[in-house]
Amino acid sequence: MEEEVVCVGRGVGGELILVLRRVALQVDKEDRWLWNAETSHVYSVCNAFKLLTIQPPTVSVVTASSIWNKDVPLKVVLFAWRLFRDRLPTKNNLIRRGIITNEVRLCTAGCGSEETSDHLFLHCNIYASI
Repeated sequence: MEEEVVCVGRGVGGELILVLRRVALQVDKEDRWLWNAETSHVYSVCNAFKLLTIQPPTVSVVTASSIWNKDVPLKVVLFAWRLFRDRLPTKNNLIRRGIITNEVRLCTAGCGSEETSDHLFLHCNIYASI
């Protein structure tokens, strides 16, 4: 006996039910995942890495509504806001504001690179891994 499912509204649940109505289950076929980024449809970390690194970098705009969330502690929200706006007290920003001199611009990890937010959180061999 089949049960009729009624969709109320057009929320995520209602759209999922509409999508699933068109699915025909096949009992005689094996259920498995397919990796469509590779012609063999087999996932590998190496192929995923290649896929991610060959694409040109995208510039993402962070909106205020995506950061300011009442469920996230205020100090975390403020840190994220300052990070995305490049307002953290890195040596690069302190030099730009005239607080320190250009002679001390290198990263405190001793890696020889200029200390910027981008460097500290993404590229520094010491700090980015933390």
